[in-house]
Amino acid sequence: MTDKEINKALHLDPNRASTYYNEANALHDLNLKEETLAAYEQAIQLAPREATLYYQKGQVLEQLGRLAEARRAYDKAQDLGYEG
Repeated sequence: MTDKEINKALHLDPNRASTYYNEANALHDLNLKEETLAAYEQAIQLAPREATLYYQKGQVLEQLGRLAEARRAYDKAQDLGYEG
């Protein structure tokens, strides 16, 4: 997904968590970890009960070496029922 496609998707539906989830996945593929994290955080704002978002956020935080934050994200994912 190109930057243009990402921006188009966000422009079309900025109120859906799935838009930011998809953006995060595209950014992750580009190895843009800080931007990926920001997109997951946007998705969480829109869908705070979605366990997968917290798990994915934990993955990125772990890759960034922010282990305490990653553990909190994993714990939250588990609290919400994540079984990955």
